[in-house]
Amino acid sequence: MKFYARFIMVVVVFLLFTACAQPSSSPAAGLRTIEVAAPDRDTPISVSVWYPTIGGGSRTEVGGNKVFQGVPAHQAAGIAAGEFPVVLLTHGGLRANPTMSGWIASYLATRGFIVAQPHSPQLGPDEAPAAVAEPWLRPADLSATLTALEQDAVLNTHIKQDSIGVVGFLLGGTSALTLAGAEIDPDGYAQMCDGEAAIGLDCIWFAKNGVDLHEADLSSLEHAAYDSRIKVAIAVDPELSTVFTPASLSHISIPVTIINLGRPDTILPGLNASALEGLIRDANYKTVPDATQFSSFSECTSKGAFILQSEGDSEAICTDSSERSRAEIHQQLAEMIENALAQSFSNN
Repeated sequence: MKFYARFIMVVVVFLLFTACAQPSSSPAAGLRTIEVAAPDRDTPISVSVWYPTIGGGSRTEVGGNKVFQGVPAHQAAGIAAGEFPVVLLTHGGLRANPTMSGWIASYLATRGFIVAQPHSPQLGPDEAPAAVAEPWLRPADLSATLTALEQDAVLNTHIKQDSIGVVGFLLGGTSALTLAGAEIDPDGYAQMCDGEAAIGLDCIWFAKNGVDLHEADLSSLEHAAYDSRIKVAIAVDPELSTVFTPASLSHISIPVTIINLGRPDTILPGLNASALEGLIRDANYKTVPDATQFSSFSECTSKGAFILQSEGDSEAICTDSSERSRAEIHQQLAEMIENALAQSFSNN
């Protein structure tokens, strides 16, 4: 009996070793970084490009720290053969933290998309005046990124023409909608922090730093950010949706998916975009009722909430549904986004 027990143990160990030694059958997410000249910024912006790959490169982790979990990627891996749809990706959480959307970038890349995520400059606590311009600078960053991809000697041959979309979260969701053709009303933007009914998520920050939107130069909002190369737009918890001009929304001609995280009674007024469904011709409005406004952020570490609380920040950043984990909510969101992209591209 001892012989057979030892024999079985040896077999089990061998099988486990063999399984670990075999390369994963699932595709790896490749990652490279490019610099893009943004038309209205003083310096180039960094862009993370995630893509399907057959392997190679050096394994790395993107975005991991004491609070948030990182996402694995293969740095500088060779791109897989073929042409792939392109997704421009932008996240507005935590003052444009460049690591907040690695989870969806990796997911889409491993499912056959080239994902380009420009990193807008991270603004510090005292740089609120500069943030006023982000609603028109970020869409310009995305368009410049797409142009750079089309001109890239390696990537341009892998771009599937007429299959280009944009996915945005929070202020990135605003950018996604403006690229689709939505236009922000300057007067509405100037008034969004007025009175007790203020809807802007940055209103407290603006007030703390003496920013009066009525005194700001908003003339750039008069220039449309529409990009005809975009064939589908997906906005998750988009900001400023109540200050888009109705006329511009009625003229949007591409499919638009809008996702709110939470229930009608838990979604912040400044993020509730339910009214857009009736204003955009081909809009599909969805909710994830048990999610929170922070569910689109990276997964937290086991000590993330404690660290945030100890540093005076809100532990709610790491809090999701009592029934599901953030990883489960991410999976649902990722599938919703992938399905919306696939459906739109299949009609092209």
